[in-house]
Amino acid sequence: MRRRVEKHWEAVFRLRRALQRDAGALCRAYLAARNERAAVGARAVRVRLGLARKGIEVRAKTHVERSGWMRRHFTKATALHVADEVWESCDRFLFRDSAGQRHGIPQVGSWWDLRHIPGRARSHTKARPVWETYRLVGSLQGHLGAYGAQPGMTVAGANAAEPGQPVFAQSGHLPAPVPPEGGWRAHDGALAVVYTGLPGGDLVIPVRLPQGAGQFARLAHFLGGPRSWHKVDLVRVRDRRAPGGWRYQAHLTVLGAGWAGPATAASRAAAPAGRLGGVDGNVSNLAVASVPAPGAEGELLTTHIRITGEKRAMMDREAKKARGRNRAMQRSRRAANAAQYQLGRKQQARADRRKAAGLPERAVRVPGGARAANAAGIPKQAYRKDTLSKAYRAVRADHAAAASASAHRRDDWARQAAQAIVLTHGPNLLTEDVDIRPWSLRWGRGIVAFTPGRLLARLSRECSAAGGALTKASTWTTALSQHCLCGRRAKKPLAQRWHSCPCGIEGDRDIVSAILAATVRLADPGDPKTASIDHGLREHARRLVLTGHVLATDTAAQQEGPARSTVHHNPATGTGEDGSHPVVASAGQGERPAQPRHRPHGHPWGRRRNGRISSTPPDS
Repeated sequence: MRRRVEKHWEAVFRLRRALQRDAGALCRAYLAARNERAAVGARAVRVRLGLARKGIEVRAKTHVERSGWMRRHFTKATALHVADEVWESCDRFLFRDSAGQRHGIPQVGSWWDLRHIPGRARSHTKARPVWETYRLVGSLQGHLGAYGAQPGMTVAGANAAEPGQPVFAQSGHLPAPVPPEGGWRAHDGALAVVYTGLPGGDLVIPVRLPQGAGQFARLAHFLGGPRSWHKVDLVRVRDRRAPGGWRYQAHLTVLGAGWAGPATAASRAAAPAGRLGGVDGNVSNLAVASVPAPGAEGELLTTHIRITGEKRAMMDREAKKARGRNRAMQRSRRAANAAQYQLGRKQQARADRRKAAGLPERAVRVPGGARAANAAGIPKQAYRKDTLSKAYRAVRADHAAAASASAHRRDDWARQAAQAIVLTHGPNLLTEDVDIRPWSLRWGRGIVAFTPGRLLARLSRECSAAGGALTKASTWTTALSQHCLCGRRAKKPLAQRWHSCPCGIEGDRDIVSAILAATVRLADPGDPKTASIDHGLREHARRLVLTGHVLATDTAAQQEGPARSTVHHNPATGTGEDGSHPVVASAGQGERPAQPRHRPHGHPWGRRRNGRISSTPPDS
C-alpha cells in the first residue's frame, strides 16, 4: 500500500510539473504579445492562448489521456484539482492583488516542494453524499471497537475516562480494512481514507488517530458527526526515520465550530467583562494593565510578562543545535558543489605559497570562500540547481522537524499567556498600532527569544473568542510613552525605562504606558487614527494610583520574578520640570542596543562576519 501511495505522489508530481511548464510558457507568450494586447485587448489574447482556468484544466486532461500510464495512479478529478492549483499561480501573475502587487511567472517546482494533494469537497445537497477523490470512511465508534484499549469501550465512556487512562491501543502496523459487500458507504469499522476509481483497485489507507492525554475529546468533537465531514487532503511530511523518508497524513476539513477544552471554555466564561485594559508590547516583555469601568469597584491591576531563565536556556540550547545543523548543511553543500565556491582566505594563501614553491596544486574538498558570482554579485549557478547529498537532505529534514517543534512550543506559551491575561484583565484590550518588523533589525536575538508579535496575535484571537476585541490606537495621536497619568507630557528617550513625574507618580515606563492605553477611546474602532485619551478615564486611573489601589498579578509561565507593584505615588519625588529621570536601563535585553546590521563594529579589516551580514547567501 505504501508503494501504491508513493506511485500516486510521483504521478501527481509529473502532471503538476508538466502543467507548470505549460503555464510558464503561456505567461511568457502573453508578455511577448505586446502589440496584440494593445490592439485587441488583454482578454482576447488570454482567450487565444487558453490562459484561463478552463484552458489549464483542458491541458491537464490532455496530458492524462496522452500519457496512458497516469490513469493507473490517479483519476481525472485529481488532475483537475492540480490544474486549479497551477492556475492560481497564473492568476497571481496576470492580475494584481489587494495591495496592487503581482507575482512572477509560474516556475516549475521540485519534488521536495510537493507537500499536499488537494481533495474535492463532497456534496452535502444530495441524499447520498458523493466524494469525488479522497473520502473518509468508518466511524469513531468503529475505530474504538477495533483499536480500543479496553474491549467494549464506547465514545461516551471514552469521554468520561479518567485523565491519563489510555483510550486507544493502536499497533505499529495498522491493517487496511476490507470493503463490505454493500460498498464503502456501509463500512462502519475502523477509520480509513479511500481513493476509488483506479483500474488496479481502491487505494485504502488506514488512519492512525493521535492518542494521548486530552486528545479524545477533541477527536470526538470533529469525528463524532460524519455529516459534517467536508474534504480530505493528502499531505506528506519529511521524516527520514519513516520508510521512504516521508510520513503521510490526511487533513480533514469539517463544517462546524472549532473545539475548545473544558478548562479553556471555563476560563473564557470567567473573564471579567467590566474592565478596560491596555497592552504595551516591547522587545523582551509585555506590560498589561486594566482599570474597572467608571462607577465600579475594583483595583488597578498590572501584569508584566517576561521570559524566564529556564526558557531562555532552552532556547539557547536549541539555537546552538540549529547552528550546528546549519554548519553541517553548509559543509555538505560546499563539498558536493566545490566548483561553485571560491577558496577561503587561508586556503588561497596556502595555494599561493605552494605555487610559489613549485609544489603541485592540492585539491580542496570543502572550499571556504564566497559563492562564485559574476561582476554584479549574482551567483553563476542558482542554489536550486545544486547537487544535494543524502546526508544534506537528512540533516535538513531534522532541522525542519526541530523548527516545527520549537514553533509549536512557542505557540503553546503564547496561548497560555494570552489566556491568563484575558482571565485577569478581561477581553477588552487596547494596544499601540506599531510595526514590529523593524525591531528585529536592532534587537534580533531579543525579539526572537520573546516573540512579542506572536504573543499579541494570540492575544487578539483570545480576546475575540472571549467576546471582546484587541483594538489598536495610533501612536501619533496618543503618544502613550510620553505622557503621565496627570496629563503632563515629557519626551523620554528610548533608553529611559523608568517613569518619574513631578506629580509624584513613578514606575515602570511600560506599565504606565499600559495604564494610559486602558484610558484610550476610539471614535471608529476600525481606524487607529481616531484614538484619543479619555481624560475622565485618565483621572479615574490616577485616583486609583494616588490611593494605592494598585495590584500586580501573577500570570503565565513566562513570568519571572516576584509579582509586585511597579507603579506608585511618591510625594517626595524630586525630578526635573520635564519629568526626566537618569537612564537606568535600555530597551530590549538590559544592555546597549545592537548596532545597525550594516554598520562596522570597530574591526580594522571591515565588517564583522555574522549570520546576518555574511557574504555567503543562506541556503535556499
